[in-house]
Amino acid sequence: MKKLACLTGLIFAGLAMTAAAQEAWVRETNLANGLIYDIPLSPTGGSFIPPLPISEAGNSFELFAKGTAWDTNVYLLDTKLIRAYTPAASFEIVSEDTYVRGDPTSSNYVKRTRADRPYRLKMKTSGLVWGSTKPAENSVYFSFQGRNYDAQSYSGLGKELYMLHEGNLGNVNLTLYPLYHELNSTTRGAGCGEQVFTFVRYAADGVPDTVLAQPKLQVWPVPSVTVENLTAGQVYIDKLPAVIFNFKDLYPDSRTYAQIYSGNAVLGKKGTMVGGTERRVGKYYNPDTTLESADVPQTLSVTVNALSNYTATDGVYTLEVLTESPFFNRAPERLKVITFEVDRIISSRGKLSTAEGAATGP
Repeated sequence: MKKLACLTGLIFAGLAMTAAAQEAWVRETNLANGLIYDIPLSPTGGSFIPPLPISEAGNSFELFAKGTAWDTNVYLLDTKLIRAYTPAASFEIVSEDTYVRGDPTSSNYVKRTRADRPYRLKMKTSGLVWGSTKPAENSVYFSFQGRNYDAQSYSGLGKELYMLHEGNLGNVNLTLYPLYHELNSTTRGAGCGEQVFTFVRYAADGVPDTVLAQPKLQVWPVPSVTVENLTAGQVYIDKLPAVIFNFKDLYPDSRTYAQIYSGNAVLGKKGTMVGGTERRVGKYYNPDTTLESADVPQTLSVTVNALSNYTATDGVYTLEVLTESPFFNRAPERLKVITFEVDRIISSRGKLSTAEGAATGP
């Protein structure tokens, strides 16, 4: 939207002339291309709509009038400079996760990231008039707010926004990196909610405050897992117990599973996947599904009864829980590691000793 002489017409103070006043006109000059247009005024003066479009360089308006009956001179009574302003704001959120909900070209969309990962902001505002004293012409209002989600339902329903940063921006073109979420949370990795970035054009010319852009960045917690009934460093001399995996905050685009291998823990070692533990969330890991993808983290428990099937021989074993997601180029990340030992010989010796004792008893 271009401002055409305050949209309601440019009014000069020197136009309050009597009916018998001298002839008057306004000369409009487009300073960008040099075009000139003379606008005749009535003897009583008044408002007018400039015929030439207002340029970003500005248009000058000069009020001229001829003298009274005996005075044939032409007088310059007043001069005004009007500039066009078209406030615009573009805002790009760049995350390792390419997910987007909504139309990113509209500047009203939702991106997402994980609480421990950095993101990039590309911010551009233009069309403002440097040096103007009017807020609507020289700046746009920018606010950066947060909203915490419920940690169980991952919903922001009923949760209030709170201010993180705010201020006025002129014409800027900025890239900020690395940035991390600023939500209120006990630890950075526990962040769960959204950050809302709002650009507002100040009210002017009868137009109220107008939102130019309002993208959002969802922040999901770092996933975690607890494992019940399996203890690091313990020696198991009989069948392994049922093991319970408690998965929490699995990222909405992820693959998570447990694997087991012989020997001590080695980061990056590929083991045997434990059946029943794999969880695939999102379209990327479920390309053939026709079901709607989950767009929030997943929390669930899985019980495995047959872990002994993966420890056929005695020795040291390592159980790892790994997750893959858009972060780190989808390389596996270790969520949990437990190294334990299986020694059935001890159990066998114990049973043999008991049997021998029973056989030689009275």
